[in-house]
Amino acid sequence: MDYFRPRSVEEAVTLGQSPGAAFLGGGTDLVLQMRQGKVNPQCLIDVHNLAELKEIRRNGDVLELGSMVTFSEVSDSNLLQDSARALWLAGQTMGSPAIRNQATIGGNLGNGSPAADAIPALLALDAEVCLRSQAGEEVISLAVFLERYPLLAPGTLIWKFLVPLRGWQSGFAKLGRRRALAIARLSVAVALKTEGETVMDLRVAFGAVGKRAFLSPALAARFIGRELDVHWRTEMISGSQELVRETLKTRASAPYKAVAVGGVMHQALMLLQE
Repeated sequence: MDYFRPRSVEEAVTLGQSPGAAFLGGGTDLVLQMRQGKVNPQCLIDVHNLAELKEIRRNGDVLELGSMVTFSEVSDSNLLQDSARALWLAGQTMGSPAIRNQATIGGNLGNGSPAADAIPALLALDAEVCLRSQAGEEVISLAVFLERYPLLAPGTLIWKFLVPLRGWQSGFAKLGRRRALAIARLSVAVALKTEGETVMDLRVAFGAVGKRAFLSPALAARFIGRELDVHWRTEMISGSQELVRETLKTRASAPYKAVAVGGVMHQALMLLQE
């Protein structure tokens, strides 16, 4: 197996055209998959030290986050705490400290797991994903990107994420596994904008409910234009339970998750008020 450490994104993209190439970021997913024999790349392209991919910065009314930003960097960012709270909260709860130090938000997306911690938060915040390949640069809504199968074409590098700054409140909560307990994770992210006490815009995303994290525009539409009060929150909780029940239908996890999502939604709504 060949191993390369490119000095630029351009060089990485060029190397990505090699037969059997795979991009290596934090390696928390890829290395494990290699050890288990699930993947066998012929060429590893290590991009985790490229400075351009590790930036968190504000560019006008947009936050730019490089794909190699780690979850520790997300959870330590005052900028994200103030401007993209849902993502900051996701960084706080992702794995152990050792995993957070290695795992990256780009790898979290590229792995395609339905339980990816950052993805519901980025969906709720209306993020776009920027891709680089030999064909050039592509900027696409994350929600639309997640509808692709396969997710990434060979040789395509997840470059960065763009998060619009719209003055929204946002929150994130999840139910995680604990040691040997076989409880699938469940996560909720909410972003909303109010005028006075009226909800003017709302985005709600769920993780570990379907094959991939997803937005629910239909659920959000039911609660836009209404007063943000205790009745609103109570109905949001019951609405999320209905959605999970309908999405999972007869799956074995449906009865548990349809109840559990109520508590997760309640926590997410409480956290966005802090």
